[in-house]
Amino acid sequence: MNKKQIIILSFSLFSFCFMSFSQTVVNTESNLNKIDSTFHLFIDGMGDYKKGNIDFFMIKSNLTIGSRVKGKNLLRLTFSNNYQKFNGNAFKNNVSGQFRYNYYYNVEKHHSIFSFVQIGKSMRSLIDRRFLVGGGVRKRITPSKNTGYFDIALGAFYENESYPSYKFQEVEFAPNTYNNLRLTLNIFTRLKFNTHWNLVTVMYSQWKSSRLKNYRVFFDTTLNYIISKKATIFLKFNARVQSEPYIPSISNETDTLLGFRVSI
Repeated sequence: MNKKQIIILSFSLFSFCFMSFSQTVVNTESNLNKIDSTFHLFIDGMGDYKKGNIDFFMIKSNLTIGSRVKGKNLLRLTFSNNYQKFNGNAFKNNVSGQFRYNYYYNVEKHHSIFSFVQIGKSMRSLIDRRFLVGGGVRKRITPSKNTGYFDIALGAFYENESYPSYKFQEVEFAPNTYNNLRLTLNIFTRLKFNTHWNLVTVMYSQWKSSRLKNYRVFFDTTLNYIISKKATIFLKFNARVQSEPYIPSISNETDTLLGFRVSI
């Protein structure tokens, strides 16, 4: 990575620390297999605007900057936002960012040690701020890289969540902040069907260390159709499950979307 690329990455990280606030897990897996020894920039974007009897506006974007340094060091910076408005009222506003570092202590087997910092907010889940810092070990179970891979990661992270005041069943609740240590078991898979089609799936599970009944599961699967090296159409589905949400009115979430990805 040359001096210009380092400056771009440093500036993006600086901006991200001040701009981004997410209840959701940031999924950096989709573009992992494309990041080699050079600098890469990945952009996803989609939008929808309807006006008439019903006014609706939606914009969703994802940005990933990644690079390998000397083969063993992988740096990834990810930023995403999802904003939706119905008849002039915003009902979804999620913003998140993450900086992740992997050190490959066994390059041939793709075994690595990772660490990350994440910050975000979620209007949909009534989270004003979620800050995470943690790490762990990731190991490849299946060695074949031509048809795909199957990885497992074990780790832990510190979690700081801030919730606003809210009203539920005519009862007023004061703002609150929660600090937890969570254990993680994550699964990453990529299945390549042919030159154009592949399926990327991740599952993140997060368990409160002092109470394992308090867990969260994030599942995300993406079916990709590769048009060229720089253009991909994808169909994505994800789901989030909380066993003990801090706000009773918050239910489990699912999202399904169709999009277009451009790589530079």
